[in-house]
Order: sequence, then structure tokens, then C-alpha cells
Amino acid sequence: MTFAAPLFLLAVFAAAIPVVLHLVNRRRAKEAPFPTLRFLKLSVQKTRRRKRIQDLLLMVLRAAVLLLVAVGLARPAMTNLGALWGSAQTAVVIILDNSASMGMIDRDRVRLETAAAAAAQVLDQLTDGDQAALLPTCGPPPPGAGRLDRTQQSVRQILRQCRVSYERANLMLKLRQARQMLAGSDAPNKQIFILTDMQRVSWEEEGIRDWGLGIRSGIQESVGEEREGEKGNPKSQIPNQEISNPQSLIPNPSSPPIPVIIVDCDRAGKPDAAVERVDLETAVPMVGLPAKAVVTVLNASSVAQQRLVELTIDGVKQASSPQLNVPPGGRVKHGFTFSLQRAGLHRGEVSLIGEDGSRYDDRRFFAIDLGRGVPVAVVEARRHEIPYLDDAYYLEQALALGMAGAGGFNVSTLLIGDLTGEPLEKYKVLYCVNLPALDAEAAERLGAYVAGGGNLVWICGDNVETEAYNRMNQLSGGRLLPAPLADVRAIGRQEGRDSWRVGFLDEKHPALKNLLEPASLYESILVYRHVRMEVEKGHARVLARLDDGEPLLIERGVGDGRTLMLGAGAVVSWSNLSLRPIFMPLVVRLTFHLSETDRVRTNLLAGQPLEYRFIGVAEPLEVELVPPDGETLRLKTSGEFRYANTYDIGIYVLRIPGAASPTQVAYSVNFDPAEAEPARIEAAKIEELLGGAPLIVAEDPDDLSETFVRLREGKSLWGPFLAAVLIALVFETFLSNRFGSKA
Repeated sequence: MTFAAPLFLLAVFAAAIPVVLHLVNRRRAKEAPFPTLRFLKLSVQKTRRRKRIQDLLLMVLRAAVLLLVAVGLARPAMTNLGALWGSAQTAVVIILDNSASMGMIDRDRVRLETAAAAAAQVLDQLTDGDQAALLPTCGPPPPGAGRLDRTQQSVRQILRQCRVSYERANLMLKLRQARQMLAGSDAPNKQIFILTDMQRVSWEEEGIRDWGLGIRSGIQESVGEEREGEKGNPKSQIPNQEISNPQSLIPNPSSPPIPVIIVDCDRAGKPDAAVERVDLETAVPMVGLPAKAVVTVLNASSVAQQRLVELTIDGVKQASSPQLNVPPGGRVKHGFTFSLQRAGLHRGEVSLIGEDGSRYDDRRFFAIDLGRGVPVAVVEARRHEIPYLDDAYYLEQALALGMAGAGGFNVSTLLIGDLTGEPLEKYKVLYCVNLPALDAEAAERLGAYVAGGGNLVWICGDNVETEAYNRMNQLSGGRLLPAPLADVRAIGRQEGRDSWRVGFLDEKHPALKNLLEPASLYESILVYRHVRMEVEKGHARVLARLDDGEPLLIERGVGDGRTLMLGAGAVVSWSNLSLRPIFMPLVVRLTFHLSETDRVRTNLLAGQPLEYRFIGVAEPLEVELVPPDGETLRLKTSGEFRYANTYDIGIYVLRIPGAASPTQVAYSVNFDPAEAEPARIEAAKIEELLGGAPLIVAEDPDDLSETFVRLREGKSLWGPFLAAVLIALVFETFLSNRFGSKA
């Protein structure tokens, strides 16, 4: 406790006045015997004892009143929030929220500018010898950021360099870092300032939802949808940041709590709308075929808005929407239909027309790469002299004819011996048709192919021995098969039928959901023999079942890739599947679906790293990376490529000159749509997160003088002391009247 006017404490001696008066009144009178009153002696003694207790209570009350008045005039204050800036060395960490939401315009001023001005006020309060540090929440860290420095000029220089980012803030992580920094400082006074717009998502640390470009209708489920049989999308975490336990924010009870001062920079921004996501809805993205881009527009304000969106491909405007009426806090969708007339990489952009509260959420990018066709390999045990007797004959015909003239697939035929020498990473999809179990070397290479992002499809036949396949799967670390194999089941006359029929297709799977109507399309498939698979719930996804419930087609995610197994063979002795009308569209859609699975990995949020895994690369490899600004970067890598400086949104192109892997990979990087959500966090919730540390919320970022006074003088106790004086006076008056009336 401190006192703003300590001289008034001398008045506490006035509390002795009631004591002196009480002692004076206690002077005993000279006793004189009075025989006629001797019978009243006993009554007088009882009254005297009661009177002494009453006088003592009144004396205490009157002394307390004078004492409280004296202490109150000295203006007491609690100093646990900060002790007398200027009288002792101070260490301050300023956490500056520069996430995308801080680009909102409030009262014709960007929020980050308001926050920067508030940070300057904090620095102005410091004196020589005080320590200060600045922690921006997003973007590339400036040199010197995150380090306590006695030279405030360097902190001011970092402050001038801070810009609004397209990323989402992680204030909980930054708060932990600030506490760790201050724990190493010997300054007696420590404070943490958080300059933010109080956006709720900035305090949530459970991870970032993986939004972006979703490929649907036979190609790719929406971005962010968890694959069945996998733990989830690794890209759905906070980009380029460590995920920490919120309990780590609770201060160490052995050290004094560090006060946290939150400066609220949200001052009712302009109405804002955002391009929240873009989904491509097309069966097959090919030259000349129509494609559809579905745009979701979010109204992040409390008033209705009318907005227009525009589609641009390769810098050329393709279409504009009609006026979209977006309700307050609501969403609307609009679909653009377009076609691409040439092969190669195409850069798409959807943008809002006109200005609104923030320009940082008005654009969303996507990339479509129509190369020379999807590289697919069909692996056989041997080639038959008569082509149509080959196990893979119908599969190869479906791949060749399914996209004839559109450059859909580049199909290569391999033999089983080629698996040990062929650069498998150059193929998007590998079909292994009626192969015997592989040796250890081939199994290891195929397992590495799948884990690195490849897609492997097994088609059964007479060469498949279940026990040998299970051993092969064990040799590869369980990376080859989607499930263990049981046995080969053939139709028997004792079952009263001559075949099984397909009774179920997964209606939610992108490659299958458009093949459900009419039902006869798949119900006409007859199966005479099939390999039984032991599918455990949650480990693999059943895409098709026979009419008796046995799995026929299953899928499982392994690492960055997938492995599938068709329990029936592609020859008529096993099934009539290859002769049915459903076979060609099933093969085409499934192949495109598998070839586009890496689109999840190449649609990122700002700050998430670009990653690409090279299989079988031992020597360092030189790659080229072209960021959105167009400058070509030449980088050395081997094994796994990782590039973390994705703070700018747009299309990044990774080129691998002279490598057996794909010649280029396009990554689309966009702002985090969670930053467009205006929901705020309550101060009570922040207090809970702080674990008992003192908290001050400054609601006027333009003038922090009252906040500085509170830090300097503490919390004033004049009000409580005044209330205590009034209560004591009322109580003293009540007792005086009560005791006097009885006298």
C-alpha cells in the first residue's frame, strides 16, 4: 500500500483524543459514607460495570473514525498492479497484435495504427535504464524483436516496421513468451501490455481450421475434412507456431504475479465482408471442360450488405456476380462457371468489388494445373501375348478411353521387377494388378512411396495369396495394405446363389457419390470370387460392400498418401465389373480423386510452410521457388523441402528442374478466414486464462494516462475508507443515543 499524501498520516494521532477523554472521565470521586443509601450500593456497582463497557465501545468507535479520516486523507492505494514507475527500474513487454483483423478500419484509422500509437505512449512513460521489448504476433520477426533492450529507440524502430499480416494471432503463446522473458529480468517492476482488438479467435489455441480451396464431386473432399482412418490434417494447426498448453500461462506461485494490461483497440469498425472460401465443383478439371467455382461470402458486420464478387483467371476477368444480398452475420454462395482452354498452370482469384472495413480479407486464390496429363502406372506380373487376356487390359482401356482427346492420363505399364529401379515418385497413382507378394526391397520402396504422398491401388486376382500379402505388409511397416487379408472366398452352390451383388457405395466419397443413381448402375455388378478383408472400425474406410455386408473396396490414409484394395479381380472369372457401364467412370473418377489428394497439402493459410517430400533423393537438389512477387528463388534441398516464409498471400510455384518427380507444384496461400469473424472475448474469460495475475483493461487506446496513473499509484482505496468512516459515524451515533436514553 502507498499514500499519495502521506503528511495527512500525522492526523492519526487525533485518534488518541477519545482515549484521553475517556481516561479523564474515569477520575474517581472522593467517597463519603451515606448511611441512608447503603441499600443502593449493589445496584450502582452493576450499573457502573455496564457503563464502563459502553464507554469503552464508544471510545473505540470515535478513535476509529478519526483514524480512518486521517488515513483516507493520505489517499491510500493498493500497489500490487505496479510499484511507482520512475522510482525503480521497470521491464515492459509489449505484445502487438498485427493479425489480419487489425487491418480493420475504425473511425477512418486502421486498428494497427491505433495500437502502434498506444505502444508509443507506453514507451514514452519509460526512463533511461528501463527495459522494453516488442513482440509482434504475426509475420516475419523483425531483427531484435522479442529481446529486452534498454535502448527504446530500437524498440521504436521495430514498431515502425510492423505491418498488418494475413495470419491469425496466437496471443496465448505470446503471453507465455513474454512471461519467460520477464522471468530473466532483474527489474523490480514488470508489466505486460497486450495491444489487440479483443478478437476471440486470437485467444484460442486449439488450432486453425484448414479452409481454402476444396475439390469436390469426384476429385477431393472439402479442405479441412478429416480422412477416415487418419488422425486428421496436419496442416490444421497454428502456422509456424508452437502449440502450448494453456496451463503454462498460469504464473509461478513462487514469483510475484506480473500485471497484464490489455489495450482494447476495437472502436466499432466499418461494415466488412470477406471471401471466406472457394470450392471447385467439377468432376474432372480438364482442358475445354466446364468447371465451377463456388464462392462463400461472409458478412462480418451487424448490418445487411450488398456486394459483388469477381472471378479472374491468369489476370483476365472471367465473370462478375450479380448483387449479392448478405444478411448481418450471414453467408451467401455464388457459383462461377468457366473453362480452361489450354494446358498448364492457371492462377485463379476471387475478389470482392469495392471497399469495405478491411482489404485483407477481400481476396482468395486458387491454382489449377492442367499439365500433360496425370501420370499413372499400371504394374503387372507379366504381359500376355494376347492383349485382351492381360489382367490389366480393361483397366488400361478405361484409363485410355475415359479421357480420350483431353490429355487426362499418361499411362505407363510396368512389370513387377521394375518396382526396384523405377522412380515411383513421378507417378500420382500406382495400380498393382494381380501381383504376387513383393520381396522386401520392393515392399520397402512401395511403402516409402505411399508414406511420401503416393496413391496405391491393389486389384486382386489368382496371384494374391493372403498370408504372403500380410507378411509383405509387415515388411513395409504396415504401409502397403489398407487392412489385413483373411482368405479368398468363392461362390458356392450351397449358398443358393451363383454370385454376390454390390449392395452399398459410400455416398459421401467424392469419387463415388455421383455413381449412386440409378442404383442398378452398381447393383448389376456380379462378384464370383473375392478376397475377404478384416477391416477394423476407424482404421480404414469401406467404399463398397457386397449384398451380404462383406467389404469389397476399402481405403486408408498412410502418411501423406493413400492405399486402396479392390477385393475382386478385373477379369471376368472373378467379376463382371470390368464389363459394366460403371467401370469406366469409376476408374476415371477414382484416379482423379487420388491424383488430387495433394491439393489439401498445397492449399495453405498464410504462415504455414510449403512442404514437398522427395523420395529416393540422396544428394542435395536445387529447386526453384517463385513467390507471388515473381522473384525466382534458387534453394538447395534433399529429402524434404520446407519453406516457411509464406507471409504473403497468392500462388507459390515450386519447380524441380531435371528431377524425376513432377516438374512443378503450385501452392495457394490465403488469409485465415477466422480473422474475419468479429466475435470478441470477455474480460472475465481473459482473467480466467491469466490464472490470477492482475489484469487491467484500457478501453481508450488514444489516452492511456489513467492506466499509467493506476500503475503508478495503484488502485485507490479512498472510496472504501470513506465508506468505513460513514459506517463508523452512523454506528457511533446510534450507540450514543441508545446508551444515553438508558442513562
